[in-house]
Amino acid sequence: MILTRLVSRTIRRVISQLVLGALTLLGALHSVQAQEGYPLDGTWRGEWGKEATVAVLVMNWDGKAINGRINPGRNTINFTKASLDAAIWQVHVEATSKEGQPIVIDGKLENIGSYNRTITGTWTQNGVANPIVLTRE
Repeated sequence: MILTRLVSRTIRRVISQLVLGALTLLGALHSVQAQEGYPLDGTWRGEWGKEATVAVLVMNWDGKAINGRINPGRNTINFTKASLDAAIWQVHVEATSKEGQPIVIDGKLENIGSYNRTITGTWTQNGVANPIVLTRE
């Protein structure tokens, strides 16, 4: 009887430690998954202008600079300049359209801890500024 209780307590203690260990491991895996690297990496989608022109930006940090393109595909426009001021989470992108018009995107990176973070600001093309909200996909 005493031996049965002792074995039962030992089994419960081992099971409790296994469950606690599994929960700790799951928490660690979740935190690793949440760390996604550079905050601008990824595909961003939004609309700008009165006609709700769709814009898709693909950004990538190569360890030294932000590289990217607007509307990837047949009519892609490569960034000529891009920067992030991490002190205030201000994003700045410059490009030139196929028609030779300057494109400048200025915005603030928001919801940084979320996978679906946003950049809220302005899309200026050929001197005309329009509001834009880009959401990371």
